[in-house]
Amino acid sequence: MKLKNRIAIITGGGKGIGAELSLKLASEGAKIIIAEMDVPNGERTAKKIRENNGEAIVIKTNVADEDSVNNMANEAINVFGKIDILINNAGTRHINNILDHTKQQWDDMLSVNLTGPYLCCKAVIPHMIKGGKGKIINFGSIASFMGRPDRVAYVAAKTGVLGLTRALAVDLTGKNININTICPGLISTPFNQKFAEDPELGEVWGKETIVGRWGKPSDIAGAAIFLSSDDSDFINGSEIKIDGGWLAAKTRKGEITNNE
Repeated sequence: MKLKNRIAIITGGGKGIGAELSLKLASEGAKIIIAEMDVPNGERTAKKIRENNGEAIVIKTNVADEDSVNNMANEAINVFGKIDILINNAGTRHINNILDHTKQQWDDMLSVNLTGPYLCCKAVIPHMIKGGKGKIINFGSIASFMGRPDRVAYVAAKTGVLGLTRALAVDLTGKNININTICPGLISTPFNQKFAEDPELGEVWGKETIVGRWGKPSDIAGAAIFLSSDDSDFINGSEIKIDGGWLAAKTRKGEITNNE
């Protein structure tokens, strides 16, 4: 097991990608703290972990609220005595044109998607320093690298995650803490359900990737385990794109010969 007896906090760990990460890190021996606003979903995921002889607790956490985040970190220490891994997975998204984009929507997306990782890192890093080592994974997006339609706040926040990761990696020089970013593309989760299931666009969008399909939460888990483990000790301030090759190349219909 790559993560035996490591203590891992996963924000938004109750559903979608977060639930898959919680389950897969637990299968590698990690003890899981699900930091989640949606406590019932968090408890369902924790129950699955326990049914497979793992350890997991759920702490109700609003990542945009500093007191809530600090309480989560303190409770994790009270229960497990240390924190080895932090995965800042919690996120939100509003999709609408800039002229219809409200200040509240902007604030929501910046506070959860960018301020949230900052607050969680700030709360957890002192415990990692005390423990002598740590692994932090922030979640960006394909929107970290390009403009996307009707997503001004989301793009701004996810672009900011890359800067946060790089700056924190520098600030943590010599602390034996690695901080990196995972940037998913088209992943079929509740977050993207209406697009994945769209009868006209769902299959078409999947085929736009080089791999030729939508991603699944399980496609993210391997990278998260790697970045959480000792195997990634020489990777810092970096990002891994998990998007089926969508950002790597663009083609037009008819440009690729089908050799089947």
